[in-house]
Parts: sequence; C-alpha cells; structure tokens
Amino acid sequence: MLSFLGAGLLSLAATRQGAAQVLGGDGGTLPGQLRHPLEPAARCSECHAGETDAQGNNYMAADTWQSSMMANAARDPLFLATLTVANQQAPGVGTFCLRCHSPSGFTAGRAVPPLGTGLDPVLGDADGVHCDTCHRSVVPTGASGPLLRNAQLYFQDAPEGELPPRHGPRSDPFQSPRHPSVGSAFVRDSRLCGQCHDVDHPTQNRLDPRDGRDTGARFPLQSTYSEWAQSDFARRANPETCQSCHMPEVGGEPIPVTRIPGAPVRPGQRRHDFQGANEWGMALLRAAFPGENDEGFDAARRQIQGYLRTAATVELIDPPRTAQAGATVQLRVRVTNLSGHKLPTGYEDARLMWLQVQVGDRVVSGAYANDELVEDGQARIYRFEPGHYADGRVTRSDFVVAHDTVLEDTRIPPLGMMPDDRTRPVGRDYSGGPGGALRNYDEATFALPMPAAGGAVPITVRLLYRTTTRHYVEAIAGANTTDDRGRTLTQLFNATGRAAPFTMTTATASIAVTGGAPADEGGASCAARPSPATHPAALSLGALGLALVARRRRNKLRR
Repeated sequence: MLSFLGAGLLSLAATRQGAAQVLGGDGGTLPGQLRHPLEPAARCSECHAGETDAQGNNYMAADTWQSSMMANAARDPLFLATLTVANQQAPGVGTFCLRCHSPSGFTAGRAVPPLGTGLDPVLGDADGVHCDTCHRSVVPTGASGPLLRNAQLYFQDAPEGELPPRHGPRSDPFQSPRHPSVGSAFVRDSRLCGQCHDVDHPTQNRLDPRDGRDTGARFPLQSTYSEWAQSDFARRANPETCQSCHMPEVGGEPIPVTRIPGAPVRPGQRRHDFQGANEWGMALLRAAFPGENDEGFDAARRQIQGYLRTAATVELIDPPRTAQAGATVQLRVRVTNLSGHKLPTGYEDARLMWLQVQVGDRVVSGAYANDELVEDGQARIYRFEPGHYADGRVTRSDFVVAHDTVLEDTRIPPLGMMPDDRTRPVGRDYSGGPGGALRNYDEATFALPMPAAGGAVPITVRLLYRTTTRHYVEAIAGANTTDDRGRTLTQLFNATGRAAPFTMTTATASIAVTGGAPADEGGASCAARPSPATHPAALSLGALGLALVARRRRNKLRR
C-alpha cells in the first residue's frame, strides 16, 4: 500500500489511490519491489570509462556522462533549492520530484524524507539519472508501450541468485563478466526519454486563466517529449529521435565499448553527454563542486554552447537599405526553430529566449539591464509563464507546486507540430504551417529610429537565451526558510555571472542614412554620440526606468 510515503506525503498516502496521485501515476517500479537495487554508476565506470579515441578524447559512457546534468540531477543546487521550497508549500511532494531526479533513491525507499536528506551517495542516489536508470528500463510485460510521463519507469529485475541483464542498442551485445547483456530496441526509442521528459503536476489540474474553470487535465510542468512526438521529427520514415540529437555518434574508426580485455570494437557508438540547453548549469556545477571535475564541466559548457548555436536561425526579411535621417523604418525578423521540440523547452519555469535589436550602438528592443530582460513595448520573448488562480484573479506563479494556469506559452514550435490542448501555444498564433501544422518560425516587425546624422548605420539582431533568471533565483532563495539551500544558490548565482544571456545566433544589415548633418560635423547622431555599452548586459538608466514602469503596468494588469 506504499506505506513508505508516510502520512506527510500531502496526507494522501493512506490509500493506494492517494499515493498514486502524489506520485503522478500508479505505474512503474515502486519502492521495495526490486530484489536487485539499481547499482551506483561507480560500478559501471570500472569497465565503461578510461579509454580515449585516436584524437585523445574521452568517449566512453561513464566519462562523458559524469559532466552531464543527468549525472548531477540529484545534486543540482537550483533543483535542491526548488525542492526545499516545494516541500515547504506542499509537505512531502519532494518524493515525486526525486522519482525523476534520483531513481535509485526512489526505488530503494530513500526518497523519504522528501527533502532528499535520506539519499545515500555511496549507494548511487547522488548519481542522478545514471546507467541503470536507462539500461535496466523496460516496457512492462504485455504492455503496448512504456508509461510516458512522471518517471513511471519499470526496471528489469532477476530472481535471487541471478543478476539482472543490462540492455544495450545492439542485437549482438558483448557478454560482460559483470552482468548479462541483451539487445533492446527500447534503448534507441524516444519513449525511453519520454518516461521522464514529460511531467504533469501530481495533484493540480490546469485551470482556465479567464475564470478559473477546471479543464479536467493536469497542469503540464514539462512537455518536451510530447512536443517531439507531435512534430515531423517523430513522423519521418526514419525518425530523428532524442538519442540521435542529444547523444551524437563518436565517429571515426570502430572503438571498444568497454575496457574489458577481448571486448569487440564497435562503430557508431554514442556519447553520453546528453547535450541540452542548460548552459549556465555547467558553470553552476563547477562552482558548487570546485576541483571535482572542472575540466569536464568546462568542456560540457562549450559543447552546449555549440549545440545552442545550431538550434535556430535569425533572418532579416528584406531589410531597408536606405532611410532618411531622423526617420523610423520597419524591420521584419524571422526566427526559425531547427530543434525537434519547442524552443526553448525543458524546465519551463525560468528558461527564456528573446530578440535583441540594435541600431548602431543603441539597443532599441530586448535590452538587458540589472541582470534582467527589459520588456519594452516591442520585446519579442519566447517563454512559458505559469500562473496561479485565486480569489477571482490570476497572478504569476514562481513556485512549482502553486502552478495551475498557463499565462503564456510563446515558445516556437518544432517543424510540423500538431498540438493538443496540453501543448498548444498561449498568447501567440503559430498557425499556418504545412498541412494544418503550426509554423516552426516566428516573425516580428520592429520600428527602428534612424539617427539624425547621415552615414552607414549597422543593424544587429541577436537571439539571446538564459537558463534561468534573476527573478526566479531570488524568489526561490527568498522563500527558503527550512535550510541554507536558498543562500547557497544565491552565492553560486552571484559567483557564476548571474546566468548572463548567451547569444545563440546573430543577423546583421546596414542602412545607408541620407540627409541630416554628417556625424563628424557635430550632428546629434544616436549612432555616434556617447552611449552606454551595447553588450547585452548594459542599458541606459532611462531605458531601465521605462522597464520598471512597464513591469509595474504588467503587475497591475495581472492583479
């Protein structure tokens, strides 16, 4: 009856139905059911680490995995601070969170206490999503497929006296002296990832932000797998899977999969970096665990940055070539999503992407000041913004357990996306794609004021991205009253550039401005006169004041 949950788990563990509600479903391997616990990654690294390719690069699974967010899912300072606040607001809910972030801790019953203080690093609980999580994950016997969403994973077990097999992508796996090995198509299947990379609120239904009406569906906390499954990437004759993008092939000559003498060499091995979009997360981990894996975290951050640069394109559509001095011209910009899911995706509370438009040395939209995006009247922002409905009004929600409405979902869909009610955009129309699908691009028009002096004026449009925001970090840290995780997060945030925006891609043009006084004759040119720095982290005080006014206005509208 899942008595391990205790009476504190939202007071719902007295019955199996209540416990299933808190855990986000009644399926998957539950605590105490495994005869053979999930083993720590250190056991796997004894064989699957330590070798390099012909260029001297690490390629083995354990080596590349250890610098990933998967490997650090249970000790990420941002997650831990959020976990503490979630438990303060809904006591016991942390067990649900740890089901994803520490499968070995959850299945062993150590996800109680729900703050994660019962996790055992020696037994692999701090390894996050580790080797056995994927390589013992199976489709339940007799089922048509896995249980997608909320980490309802079933793990391969074995009778007493035997060892559970590990599942790999090849039909002729090498038989390790450590464990049986079997081939499994499921290891190459995006549904393996969809077990965790679709997450619904365990207890809260989604409400209509207009009147608080219960929609009857759970509030979506993450929908990355569904976004992919509804896209052309999934429907192709040879689908582009999560693994094919986030676990690129090593390439080159066939190489060993293990250090065991006599092991065969294999072509087409996949790296286990699990490249994603948590660019600042690598700096956060490096600062949180100094000296442990500095080079690995630095390398992972560079890889993620390179990955982000391939996720989208920015195009200036028929930009004006000439303009009169002092005039205002229109610039149309197109951003195309090249990824297999919404852009951005992932943990949706704080990820942020936007266009920054600059005329000469003046940022006219999308400026960044005081560690925050300035939401001017032209700002083009791509984000998921949750809300909370109470007392007849909806307000922005900073805390995951309080989310019940979607205020905004302006993220760019993937190619060919056919959404359902759970994934449909909110606050921006992306209709008009081929065959009734959503468009995988967004177009926005910006009004650009020309300088008063003549000459060539450069136009620069950047697509900027942040893993998290100052607002979110401060909200989590400020709400933390149980332990020091909020204070630790603040210290690390300040020590790592405060999650400064990363430039994904840039487009440029030049406008020939005619008329007006030449810039070198003392004309009041906004492109020539002294101005604040144009790096994304700088803005004039005047623009900052406008930003604060705009923020107050939005807050009033929400109230």
